[in-house]
Amino acid sequence: MTKVLTITILLVTSTAVQSAEPNQYAERAEEVTGFIQKNFFDAQSGVYFKTVKHDRLDYVWLQSVMFANLTAAARIEPDKYALPLDAYFTALDGYWDAKAKIPGYEAAPTRGNGNDKYYDDNAWLVITFLEAYETNHDPRYLQRADETQRFVLSGWDEEIGGGIWWHERHKDGTKNTCANGPAAVGCLQLAKFETAEAPALIQKAREIVAWTNSALQDDDGLFDDRKVVATGEIKRGKLTYNSALMLRANLGLYRATGESAYLDEAKRIGEAADWFLDKNTGLYRDAVRYSHFMIEADLELYRATNEPYLLERAQRNVDAIYTNWKANTPDDMMSSACIARALWLMSEAETEPGKAFWRNADKFEK
Repeated sequence: MTKVLTITILLVTSTAVQSAEPNQYAERAEEVTGFIQKNFFDAQSGVYFKTVKHDRLDYVWLQSVMFANLTAAARIEPDKYALPLDAYFTALDGYWDAKAKIPGYEAAPTRGNGNDKYYDDNAWLVITFLEAYETNHDPRYLQRADETQRFVLSGWDEEIGGGIWWHERHKDGTKNTCANGPAAVGCLQLAKFETAEAPALIQKAREIVAWTNSALQDDDGLFDDRKVVATGEIKRGKLTYNSALMLRANLGLYRATGESAYLDEAKRIGEAADWFLDKNTGLYRDAVRYSHFMIEADLELYRATNEPYLLERAQRNVDAIYTNWKANTPDDMMSSACIARALWLMSEAETEPGKAFWRNADKFEK
């Protein structure tokens, strides 16, 4: 795997409180990001260990969350985080299987010609590479996003009427919301930059959303986890990240097409997401590895609708996960990366440069 220089990120200390004052979110995000760098970064590989035990490198899905974290950090503190982000992008080549017929990211570091690629893992990377491209306009990120999305879309077939499989070898025999939701978001984000392919990408996003709605959406607007292709059985169980990415896909379709039905559906999912809240605390019940995606969806929907409950719900959850992190710091990398990512995004929601970035990122020039 690629060797990179060790990059030291300063650890910023902070006092745990119940609610952050404006502009404190970035300080807290730096604190958590510094903790990750100190405790999980592997200088030899350039990527991150799964736990503080340093017994193995983390899987690529979890690496994608850390990449999203550094992408947000590089917007707010470019002098500090731009070089680590660039080095990390290069180091992730250790997971890239360029020898496969349709290249993509393997779950674990690979020598090539592997067969353990998950379509959802790759879809998460498409989304964060495109955000990184919006952040620094490095064409390598756009190129890799395009290459990776080609792998993601290769997972679509017409069994049970369509849908993208979870795994390239059809492990578990299912087509999952967690693969289809982010695949649709990736299509719509890529369409902003690949103008020649934009009509086809928008149409594919329509098809993915329509299939996922018909196959996995419950009557309340939220989404079940997966469908068994051989039997048609729906594996029940609603997780925040599934509904969050379908909310974002509907918002993306609204921006790309101007069709108000997609905005109405995004709003319906957003309102239905109260189901995920603990009635006593008002906090998302899911583990942060899932719920931080719903926080991100809350902020995106808030930018589109200005409905105060969305910002309040996101802020309440971000404050709580930071407070819990201070009280009981997790020993896995991904949990801290999710928390840091949410903190950076909350910081941007309260600053003019952050708001300006997302106003531009949310635009779709038709």
